[in-house]
Amino acid sequence: MIPMLLILLSSAVGLFEGIFIKKYNTRHGKGGFLFTAIVSLFSMLFFVFKDLVLGDGHLTFSPAMLPYAIAAGIFYCSASFLTYVALGCGSFTLSMLILSYSGVFSILYGLIFLRERLSVFAYIGLALVMISLFLTRAEKKKDEAEKKLSLLWFITIGISFIGSGMFGVLMRMQQVRFDATLDNEFMTVTLGLSATMLFVIGLVKNGKELGYLMRHGSLYAALSGLSNGATNALSLIVTTMMAVSLASPLKAGTKILFSFLVSLIIFRERFSKRQLAGVALGALALVLLNI
Repeated sequence: MIPMLLILLSSAVGLFEGIFIKKYNTRHGKGGFLFTAIVSLFSMLFFVFKDLVLGDGHLTFSPAMLPYAIAAGIFYCSASFLTYVALGCGSFTLSMLILSYSGVFSILYGLIFLRERLSVFAYIGLALVMISLFLTRAEKKKDEAEKKLSLLWFITIGISFIGSGMFGVLMRMQQVRFDATLDNEFMTVTLGLSATMLFVIGLVKNGKELGYLMRHGSLYAALSGLSNGATNALSLIVTTMMAVSLASPLKAGTKILFSFLVSLIIFRERFSKRQLAGVALGALALVLLNI
């Protein structure tokens, strides 16, 4: 019961990251690299605060942990910026759903390398998650401009999907390697590296927009980063309490429902019958994964 409650909380909190990103992107849209750098920075500060104030009061860095964190930082950096782009040119719900399904990388890692086992119902639930992903894909656009926009969304969300998935695998790998004793340190290095790379690229690409971003986007980015830090912290806790091959699809299933509600209530998005069927299958998958 406790792991499921944490998954629900993690999914709910995680949606605020996407909400703040899309709100800024659709209203302003300037300085994407710098915006996502601030997101990474505040996400990192969340983990520093968590350890120094709520933890044992110090961070212990191990040289053996650095390769995991550096690789994760590169994947996280690319996924963070491309998610920003995708949310600016595509549907909130479809973007968040596809990103939530990036957990399939962790599922495969758990099944293949950690020898985790699932029930028959869980395998059926996993299959329904994949069908749900197919059904909730974007509709075909007739207008040429909309086609180009859709193509940009498809490319950016696709690469972000891979980056997010590999970040999740590396997160789990270091947990297994260090028995979940260096989670805060891993996330601090990963997010710090991501923030640094994004800041450097941002200053080179759109440094003139820094002032505009600080006036209009700093609060959105800070709140998005804190949300990101909180949901990642909850995810790390959950993966120490249940099999990662089960935790990942459960989180994806809850995000289906939450993302759908947010899109309807906040962003007023509309969906086809096919996409609604995909959402319904995602909800059914969530039930089966809990049997």
